[in-house]
Amino acid sequence: HLARLRLQRMKGELVDRARATALVFRLAREERDSWLNWPARVAALIAADLGVEAHSIQRLIETHVRGHLAELAEIRAEFR
Repeated sequence: HLARLRLQRMKGELVDRARATALVFRLAREERDSWLNWPARVAALIAADLGVEAHSIQRLIETHVRGHLAELAEIRAEFR
């Protein structure tokens, strides 16, 4: 059993759980940060298309994005 595990590790078929967890955490943080910055980038474009004030659109989008991110934050990854 141990020899098989060693062979799988040497072949790159196994990964370190702590390293995988850290990578997933970093990627999730980058994704979250990207979404948090998105409303500021697109609000003026959407406002111009709709003929409304950009600040109001940005606040509205931010509210919905934060709500969605809060829901996603409740998802837990299990690496077992």
